[in-house]
Amino acid sequence: MSGTPSKNHGENERPAGGSETAARLEALLKAGRVIPYMENIPDREFTYVTCSVFGAPDTDELFVRLSNGRVTFVEAIESGLVYPAMADRIFGMDVQDQHDAFNLADRMWEAHRDALVQAESRSV
Repeated sequence: MSGTPSKNHGENERPAGGSETAARLEALLKAGRVIPYMENIPDREFTYVTCSVFGAPDTDELFVRLSNGRVTFVEAIESGLVYPAMADRIFGMDVQDQHDAFNLADRMWEAHRDALVQAESRSV
């Protein structure tokens, strides 16, 4: 079962600010209410662009963050899994959640690639 996009998604000009989804992720990170599944994994071609995936057990959401340090995009989807609860998945991110998060990351990359690449090229 594939996750469905959340109602709140978008971009921000700086990490962790500017969109409701980014603000929610930032608040959850500060409160220690997320599971960091992957943090700052560099893209193979554009190594200054990183991807992070976080699970939020309280809302059963997966947050995906793409950033180059200057421009950040954050989107969230609901986990498609009902059981076991996210907090009880002792082996980390479930395969279905991983699949859904990676698909979201791919869609985000396609939608925001130019902004992520251009923002870096302007600073060089």
